[in-house]
Amino acid sequence: MCYVDYDLIMQRKQDDILDLLVRCLEAWLTCLEQDNENLAAEMEEKKWRAENEAYSLNEYAYNWEFTEKWE
Repeated sequence: MCYVDYDLIMQRKQDDILDLLVRCLEAWLTCLEQDNENLAAEMEEKKWRAENEAYSLNEYAYNWEFTEKWE
């Protein structure tokens, strides 16, 4: 006669479900960390662009002033 241990089957299913949930949460955490890194990089790029634009405007204004004085 064949004996089926339903408790063991249910325990394995629960273990599989928990394992799947853990892997999903780990993947989600990884995505959030990457998004955070990308956001930080975007903010750094915006800061760099603003500083670069301000420097370019200052340089242009200085060159314009210098040219006007010596013409």
